[in-house]
Amino acid sequence: MNWPYQKPLSVISLCCICLLLSACFKDSVAKDNTITQQQIEKFNIIVNEYCDKNKQLFFGSIYVASGESEVYKANCGPQNIQKEVQFNTSNSKYRIGSNTKAFTAAILLKMLAHEDLKTKTIGDYLPWYPNNECKKVSLHNLLSMSSGIDDYSNNPEVFLNWGWRPYLGNASLDLNGPEAFANGFCTCTEQGDKPSFTPGSKFTYSNCNYYLIGNIIEQITAGKQGEIDPSYYFGNIVKEKILDTLSMHDSGTFNAIGIYENMTNGYVYKENPYLPCTTGRLPPTGGPAPYGNIFLNPYSNPLVLYSAGDMYSTVKDMHKWDQGLYGDKILNAEQKDRAFAPYQRTENKNECEYFGYGWFVTYINPSEYGMVADCPDTPTDFDNRMKKSDELKKYEKFLQYSGNYPYSWVTSFSRLLERDQSVMVFSNYNKAGYESDCIAEEIRNIIFYNDKHRTEQCQQILDNSEALKKKVESVRKLNWEECRGTTSE
Repeated sequence: MNWPYQKPLSVISLCCICLLLSACFKDSVAKDNTITQQQIEKFNIIVNEYCDKNKQLFFGSIYVASGESEVYKANCGPQNIQKEVQFNTSNSKYRIGSNTKAFTAAILLKMLAHEDLKTKTIGDYLPWYPNNECKKVSLHNLLSMSSGIDDYSNNPEVFLNWGWRPYLGNASLDLNGPEAFANGFCTCTEQGDKPSFTPGSKFTYSNCNYYLIGNIIEQITAGKQGEIDPSYYFGNIVKEKILDTLSMHDSGTFNAIGIYENMTNGYVYKENPYLPCTTGRLPPTGGPAPYGNIFLNPYSNPLVLYSAGDMYSTVKDMHKWDQGLYGDKILNAEQKDRAFAPYQRTENKNECEYFGYGWFVTYINPSEYGMVADCPDTPTDFDNRMKKSDELKKYEKFLQYSGNYPYSWVTSFSRLLERDQSVMVFSNYNKAGYESDCIAEEIRNIIFYNDKHRTEQCQQILDNSEALKKKVESVRKLNWEECRGTTSE
């Protein structure tokens, strides 16, 4: 009796299945993020403009990856012009500056996986820290750049004789080198022994945040302050917990005495606008022709940057770092949710940008270039399992950091999380200081929008425009006090 109805029911079922498969197929097609040959050709046009030998704008390595595969690479300019000119390759090593912070944050998240970082404070881990209001700053505030502890980069004394082990100062303090540095520059003694604003109320970039996290990592590992076994040094902890795990054999931290194969020298244009801010001295002459206007970087002590910026790497190794963060080798899913969450809205008014734990977190609308319509100031409910605000759910998120090692090395590293793609633009010379970021942004824009969307500032750099020259001239006239705040990364 029921047989006549089985065929219509089967047809209806079949139609439903077809509709479901069709919807899935459409969804998969919509999310096909393959980087096309046409896009690669556009990458090449951009790179050729910035790598023009006659303009001498940029020396460095460019590397674009999709999943585990290399999609595009290019290298331009020399890694060394002092003796025999050697040119950059994808194996060249660069000082990655503040990209170190993502490694620092990851280590602390692993160490304190079961702790509430919003309630744990500096005073809970650093017994030598002065008994003032800054001692109460939480680890969450340090990680998210919302502590109110001022940046040490604004003090010219920090680049003179700090960072060495063993500590060369007063031995009676029972502090090792990095502890002595933080005790001298990151304890709020010159800001009234209290945070400069209510912790957690806003984003303010400060290298002290991540320097103190390095102190805490060493304190937890060694179990004491003062001189410790080298195995407990921050650099060796990074090597053990991350670099060795991911076979990043061309990455590490600097030692007081070390020879590093394929290490780039840093170079600075003689008219660089930020030279008034440096404590080093330029050499008397530039390099051999055609590099006569390009000088060896006067800033020479990477040890002072410690857990806030002391690392070096290659574009190939940083691709391994990118891929390692997709699995559970370094961080589990919950730890990655915390690291990549948007906490504090940054001061960047041109993008929907936040700071997470060691990363700048940016939201875009891949269907429309420009600032997104909804960009809340406080999108993350920290106590509610990192629930993202409704405003941001409709946008695509990517992570990035531009590690700026003053005046020469600029390492722009972008992770396009929802596409499993990465963009690396590492330099050891920038004529104006923005070239690495211009290249990285234009490559990202081609991936997102199939158009470079070049900014006016980047076009001025390529044109060597009068407007840019006037800006350079105005900055060059600054004295040290006016330079304060210009080298925060």
